Formats: sequence, structure tokens, C-alpha cells
Amino acid sequence: MPNKITASYRIVTPMFIGDAHQQASCISPSSVKGALRFWWRALNWGKVLAKAGNNEAAALCELHAQEVKLFGGLAETVNDEQTGGQGLFLLRVASQNNLKILHDWPLATSFSGYLGVGLWESGNQTKGNYQPHRQALEEGQDFSVELRLKSTTHEDDKKALEDTLKAWGWFGGLGSRVRRGFGSIALEQLNGKDVAFACADDYVDATKVLLAAYAVNNTTPPYTAFSSQTLLGLAATKANARSAHDELGRLFKSYRGQPSSLRGSKKRVFGMPYSGGTPEEAEARRASPLIFHIHPIANKYKGLVLSLPAVFHHKESLQEVDDRSLQEVDDRLLSGFIKQLQEVSLWT
Repeated sequence: MPNKITASYRIVTPMFIGDAHQQASCISPSSVKGALRFWWRALNWGKVLAKAGNNEAAALCELHAQEVKLFGGLAETVNDEQTGGQGLFLLRVASQNNLKILHDWPLATSFSGYLGVGLWESGNQTKGNYQPHRQALEEGQDFSVELRLKSTTHEDDKKALEDTLKAWGWFGGLGSRVRRGFGSIALEQLNGKDVAFACADDYVDATKVLLAAYAVNNTTPPYTAFSSQTLLGLAATKANARSAHDELGRLFKSYRGQPSSLRGSKKRVFGMPYSGGTPEEAEARRASPLIFHIHPIANKYKGLVLSLPAVFHHKESLQEVDDRSLQEVDDRLLSGFIKQLQEVSLWT
């Protein structure tokens, strides 16, 4: 029988995940695998770069090769050698029968609504621009993930996958606006062992232990990844997950929204496009370096913000003009926001 890794998760905030018809019907294996790829890459950049002697081009090639080995990739022949194909495991999502769906959160006028523009009902039917409220999987529901490993899988690869499952369940989630804390998940069990935190210090300590196994580089990563520039901020503890999420929305709006002095193109560091941006910024695409997450701590909930600065990429304009000014951002605004929360050091 092949080796197996099992992980159980709780949906902490409503998960806006959809099928081909934009219906929140299930959690697909492909979406889970995509999330695991993201967190594996985020964890492993420093380690791979160090192994490549800080040669970024060589590190990216090695990272890609390792990712294909673990997760699979396009089968092709390179220099008479077969690469790609199936990875080291088959993934199955279980325990998601009769998932409950909601249609009424967040409200457009709430702080959570500020973080979730595009999720709530908008427009007008008579004008032809009406958009209904997006469906979401209700919070408080559980699901499990099973990785069935090839019998030849090395223990180091198995540990790397277990670490990735932890990172996803401690920092991430699934679905639309996941970087704004929607669809947050919490790891509850790994290989049958309970994973829970009695206090925020336990969460921080576990995070430090996880990250200690991965090299940290002082240079800015070429993509969203952990580095010496990574920061973690904790917001106030709340009685329920929606209140914790709303608090993050309040803090973020007061820092970069209408009440703040931040105006114009300074905001592009938080991601593009954004409301009030230039026409060039409206065509550009850049995910936010800030990852919001809500996590259960004992019987309450904590809002977390992870700052993962990276080289700032952008999409060229429709005229295919490379506007390098769009790459000019002030990363100090990211750390400035983290300082509005309780900042903790991950590298001690």
C-alpha cells in the first residue's frame, strides 16, 4: 500500500469558491493542489536560492524542477530526457458532503465589504450591469485532504508536503479574495494528530518552528515568498471569525482608505488594479503582497496579516508599452501597516 498523508481543515471565513457555473458546490482537488503549489513555492525559495549559490536564474530553474517532481507538470522531452508527467502523489478531497451555502455576507457597507469589493450585490438590472451576491461555502464546516504517495517517495519529500499542508492551514485559504482573508482555513489534524493553539504565542511559536527549516535570503524574492523582509502582524482577538475579519477591514480602510492621507499611485503597492487608479493602473495586474488570514485561537479568533514583499511585476498596457513607472512602489507602506498591528518577529 502506498504511503499517505491526511489533513483535516475547518473553513473559518466564508469561502467564495465556484465551479464552472460560479456555484459554490464543492472544493475541487485542482484548487487545493494550486494552493499547495503556492505555499510550497513560498516556503522553498530561500532554500533553493542558497543551494544555487544565490544565482537567481539557476534557482528558478531548480525550483521549477522540484515543483514538477512533487506536484507534476507537462510531460515533455528535453535533451532526450522525459520530464514532467504525474507528481509524487494523488490528491483527494473528502468529508465535504452537504456543504452549506450562504448568499448574504459581506454587506457592502461593512469593513469586511471593503475587503471584498466584487463579492457583494452591485449594479442595476435596468442598466444591464447588475451583479448578484456571490455564493460562498459557509464557515464552520470541515473538509479533509488526502495525499496518496508513491511507494518510492523519499522522507524529505514527504516532510516538504507536510510542511506545505501546515503553511496552507496556518496562513492561507481558498477561493476569491483569499489574500483579503476570505476563505481562510485552519489545520485541525495532520496524520490523525490534533493541531490547535491555546493562545497566540503557541501559534507564533509553531510558525517559527516551521520556518526555521527553510533558509531566509536578504534579497527581494522574484515572486511572493518568505524572506528576511517577511513580517507578521496580529490584530485584536474577537469572539467570532466574522468580527475578526471585520476588524482587519477596519484597520486596513483607516490606513489606506478614505480616512487616511494615502492617495493616488502610492496605493499600487497594495495591488493593482484599485479604485481611483490611473488608466494604466486599471489595465495592470498585481496581487497584493499582504495576505490576510483569520485563525481560531482557543475558542476565539485572531486576525493575522502576513507581508511578503517581492519584486513588483505588472502587466503591460494594451498598447504594449512597458511603463516602468508602474514598478515604482514604496514597500515601507507595507511595514507601516503591519506596525498598526502587534508585530511579531518570525526569525528569532
